[in-house]
Amino acid sequence: MTHDLEQKHDKKSNSKSLRFVWVCSGLLLGVIAIFAFAMQLEIFDAGPHVVFAMVAGVFATILLGVGLMALAFHSDDSGIDDHQ
Repeated sequence: MTHDLEQKHDKKSNSKSLRFVWVCSGLLLGVIAIFAFAMQLEIFDAGPHVVFAMVAGVFATILLGVGLMALAFHSDDSGIDDHQ
């Protein structure tokens, strides 16, 4: 009986984590779209290498944050840490 409860709990946890990843990914795409629009307005006078490095750094940082938060939510919801 506890095995069925654990599977139900794991499915709920995975669903929440996946929803969080999708919401954050959508927000990230929105930020990228706004950034691309701002680049067309020639606000940034830096060279293409600087712009690429900045975009890659921001993207990697946000992606890392989203991934770590998703793992934290999954760990909390799954109850794996409580079995000790």
